[in-house]
This record gives sequence, structure tokens and C-alpha cells, in this order.
Amino acid sequence: MKAKKLIPILLAAPLVVALAQSYFSPSELEAIKMGGKTYAEVFLNQRPDQALCSIHRNRLPADLLPKFLEEQRSLIKYPQSGKLMGDWKKGGAIFNDLQKANCFSCHFGSPVHLGGDVGPSLEKYGLKRGQSEAIQRYTYEVIYNSWAYFPCTVMYRFGAQGLLTPEEIADVVAYLLDPESEFNTKPAVGSR
Repeated sequence: MKAKKLIPILLAAPLVVALAQSYFSPSELEAIKMGGKTYAEVFLNQRPDQALCSIHRNRLPADLLPKFLEEQRSLIKYPQSGKLMGDWKKGGAIFNDLQKANCFSCHFGSPVHLGGDVGPSLEKYGLKRGQSEAIQRYTYEVIYNSWAYFPCTVMYRFGAQGLLTPEEIADVVAYLLDPESEFNTKPAVGSR
């Protein structure tokens, strides 16, 4: 690690510890200490945005939200083609793959797998919302970096964390929005 990057981390570590000590109860601090050196290092070496979420238990104070949201939105990158809807068939393969995006594990609506209920239902997402440019952009941006809209949510930040490319995200957007997509033409597994 370069010295310039290390200095802010070294200066921030006491601040994080001090914030943690003022935020967590003595029993919680003891549990953190009992996690051992590796756990403490992970806790202290979080990215600044994740550290904020951890310190505030995923409920950022109102005064921190505008800057946090601006920083998260600045992380969003778009496909080189400029198109926010790609190939819905490729998107379906990504959406329904346990080793790729695994979207169905948290969201109900897949015509291939029984969905979860951690996130909102996406059943017939495109038919309910349409395919306007605004809906395409919103859907793309939420998939790319959910924290740009929902700070500290448990949803993966697929693009921001490098889990999917912008083109793959555009494919998932097409799967959700295209009226010809099986996501919008077939019933969701488990629907009534």
C-alpha cells in the first residue's frame, strides 16, 4: 500500500475505534474483541462507506445522507454502448444463476425459481412499471449500486463491487423490463 493511502487509514483507525467505543455497549465491544485479531482488522479496515453503515447500524443520520448518496451515485458507471437495456435472455441467465447474481434468492418474481422475500417482489416488474428511460435508469442504477438509493441496504452492489459488468447489468435490466421477457410473460414460481 502506498504511504499516502496508509496515512489516512492510520489516522482514521483511532477515530473508528473511538466511534466504536462510543457507539457500542461494553458487552458488544467485548464481543468484537473476542472475535480476535482478524475480525478486528476486518472491522477496522472497512471501506469508509461500509464503516459508516457499521458504526450507525445501517441507519445513517440525516445530516450524513446527502454526501453519502452523492458519493454512491458517483460510483455508477454505464455500458459503453449507452444502452441501459441489453439482452433479456442473457439477463435471465444472470438473474437466475446462484453463482452469478442470484437475484431470485431475495426477490420474488422469477419464472424459474421460487423467490425470496428479503427484497421487494419484482413480479411482472416491467409490466407494472413500463420501459421509460427513467425506469431503465432507475433500475440500472439500483442494480449497479443500491446504496445510491437505499443507503446501507443488504442488497449487493453489483457494479460498485465488481460483481457484474455494466453490460451484464443492462442484460438484467432487460430481463426485468422487456415486455417479451419470460420474466414478464410467464408466471412467477409460487404465484397464485
